[in-house]
Amino acid sequence: MPTVIVTDGAAAADGGSLWIRIAVNGQPRDYSLDRALASRGTPRYDTISGAHGPLSKGERKELLALLCSIADAAMWVGMVGTFIQVLLASEDT
Repeated sequence: MPTVIVTDGAAAADGGSLWIRIAVNGQPRDYSLDRALASRGTPRYDTISGAHGPLSKGERKELLALLCSIADAAMWVGMVGTFIQVLLASEDT
């Protein structure tokens, strides 16, 4: 399993979207979770995107495994937990 560390994150001023940067074996990866007020009630709400747009089912599964492997999320535990909840819910769809 690769070494995964949360290196940065932020909440957007759009009403709830989140951004997180993780390092996987030292390589940075950015992900955003669309929770904007304008997205509520649309298919975009709870969409997780990476560098190339919305994640595929396989990419979501990979991200879930990476986030679950973080040994100590420290101050990012709430944000990591939110991403994990959304990813787990998307497995059912």
